[in-house]
Amino acid sequence: MKGAKMKIATLAAVMVAASTAFGELIVKDGDTLAFLGDSITQQGQEKTDGYVNLVLRSLACEGVNVKPVKAGISGNKSNDMLARLDKHVLSKKPNVMTLSCGVNDVWHHDWNKGVSLDDYKKNISAIFDKCDAAGCKVVVLTATMFEKPEMEKFKHNVMVAPYNEWLRDEAKRRGYPVADLNADMWKAHAEKPTERLTYDGVHMAPAGNRLMARGVLRALGMAEDRVASFDWENWKPVWVLCRFDLKPDADKADYLAKTKEVLAAVRAEPGCCEYRLLGDAKTDWDKPQRFGENTLWMLEKWLSVRELQAHLQTPHMKKFGPSVAPMRTSSSFHVLEDVLP
Repeated sequence: MKGAKMKIATLAAVMVAASTAFGELIVKDGDTLAFLGDSITQQGQEKTDGYVNLVLRSLACEGVNVKPVKAGISGNKSNDMLARLDKHVLSKKPNVMTLSCGVNDVWHHDWNKGVSLDDYKKNISAIFDKCDAAGCKVVVLTATMFEKPEMEKFKHNVMVAPYNEWLRDEAKRRGYPVADLNADMWKAHAEKPTERLTYDGVHMAPAGNRLMARGVLRALGMAEDRVASFDWENWKPVWVLCRFDLKPDADKADYLAKTKEVLAAVRAEPGCCEYRLLGDAKTDWDKPQRFGENTLWMLEKWLSVRELQAHLQTPHMKKFGPSVAPMRTSSSFHVLEDVLP
């Protein structure tokens, strides 16, 4: 037990050092941010509360809207990621790339399809070299733990340790920031032994995705107080209904053109679920109330109020608002939430 506590303390120290080594965000507004990984990353990019999307949503809340390259593919090992690096990542010209690799290299030894430590080093070094040559900054994610009974003795946790040790050393040698997610997970288990970070021992449950997102944000250089401010588990979706009444002499075609110009940018915001401009339905049904050709409605859905607030501060909205305001006689803005789920 004493040895286990020393191990956790050492890992925690490594984690703190990694998270405080970078004082400002290394990814900027408008940058392209790539996420290269296996099924953990694939699920992280497919689920709204997956770690990839939590990172993107949180950056947007800080005014950093990036172009994401979501390159997680289930079953991938280091050799697979090296083989598709150019096509799936570097061809998109990312400014920064996170790399999550190692779980399958170890796990697939069960089927005699794993990657030896020596080959892993060669593959990852080649990925690093290619990224360096392309001018893409790399953020290294240590391979996550296997959440199994008797975790410290579980063979895959024992096997993955030297892979992670080499990753930390190589990242330090190259000057790469590290999200030491393996250390984060050990620390989390020491603090809350009953909380499940994975749903099957490998792939992330909501708590695991939040842990991963926090680690990545720290490694990207976000200040600890800002990382801690993201209370994702309590965020809930909101709807927005806006009414716009155009002046009788307004150029409606110009209004619609200006709105169309901003639609793609808004819909690309990571917190946006729905963003549609509506008007009276053209029907011969006489029952509905009609508002007329010059009344338009914007129906929106956002993953949280915080992301709606960030949306209103984006450069495209700051430009759009003043450009159409003179065309309106009035407008209203309503934020709504589900009363019945």
